[in-house]
Amino acid sequence: MGSKAKNGLFFFLFAILFLPMLQKAFPFIKSAPLSGGYQNSADVEFKPDKWFDGSYWDGKSKYLNDHLGFRPDFVRVNNQLDYSLFRKIRVGWKLLGDDSSLCQDTYIYSYLGRDFDGYPYIQEKVTKLKALQDTLARVGKSLIFVYAPSKAYYYPEHIPKKLRDTARGITNLETYKRLGDAAGVNQIDFNAWLPAMKYESKELLYPRQGFHWSVYGSLLAADSLIRYIERLRNIHMVHPVWERIEHTMQARDKDDDIAKSMNLVVPFTKETFSYPVVRFAGDKTAVKPRVIYVGDSFLFQWMRQWVMENVNSDWQIWYYNRELINRTYNEDACQPFNDEYVFEQVGKADVIVIMFTSPNLSKMSNNFVEKMYDHFYAAKPMIK
Repeated sequence: MGSKAKNGLFFFLFAILFLPMLQKAFPFIKSAPLSGGYQNSADVEFKPDKWFDGSYWDGKSKYLNDHLGFRPDFVRVNNQLDYSLFRKIRVGWKLLGDDSSLCQDTYIYSYLGRDFDGYPYIQEKVTKLKALQDTLARVGKSLIFVYAPSKAYYYPEHIPKKLRDTARGITNLETYKRLGDAAGVNQIDFNAWLPAMKYESKELLYPRQGFHWSVYGSLLAADSLIRYIERLRNIHMVHPVWERIEHTMQARDKDDDIAKSMNLVVPFTKETFSYPVVRFAGDKTAVKPRVIYVGDSFLFQWMRQWVMENVNSDWQIWYYNRELINRTYNEDACQPFNDEYVFEQVGKADVIVIMFTSPNLSKMSNNFVEKMYDHFYAAKPMIK
């Protein structure tokens, strides 16, 4: 290699090494931010005590590393190499299944029965749930328990082979459903409903790249819940009406949220998504009940598709029975609430929907049922 070539290579490598610093000082290319749980470290204030105990240098080095020029691009390239060469996913608690399907390990362990709480525990929960349902019914309120779909139940064939070959034990979901049916609990099992339609539906009901049911699948379920409430309360409600369905390879809303959190250079896989163009319609007799939804993030799809806003006169989501989401507080800015608020709002509601997916059944209702049960049976009721 001649001297000119060596000098050229030297200056080229020198420029490559200094590009991140130039990008940091004079941003000339806009890098797309990283998705998922990436949090950049905050800058640290210089203080003598932090200097001498080393915490200043530790915090400063993290800040400089996280704010290095082109860092998001370097992270994506590194993640892509790990995935393409070693099938390694640089995101915690997610597993790569067969046929390019992504799934949280907690869903799979729940499907296998590894989180089973035992019959006595579940029987006590179901007994309290039925007692609460009957008590609320006497004051004109309806309580409905809904099983949101689990990806492991929908795609059992895509569970990684080392886990797929594991013998299944008794599961919380199947035990809750059986004991709930025997007790007469108002139940809707979307976890069985969606897989039953998997091979008949022409539309994607559960994306391989996402945490939750698809926009299309969630809207089907919303219409089913509306019809269940109509029969239970003997009313007629507003319904979503399909105008048309748009098909696209580009995911919308959260249909590819797991894949996005992987932060790859190349798209993870290809799927055809179905997005209904919906209007909400009802005649003059249509009733819009006031509904409280207690549950996990599977409720958010209905909120983002404007189901609750159009079908309910008033609505609120009690996310894990800890944080409030309504017309004022969204999913990124939840509001904590206390027991007094719970009793007051249940007193105003017409319907209470409790919906969790299988991994969250071990926290069934996050003490909502227990608090309401104790309120009615161990204290003077505030609800009339």
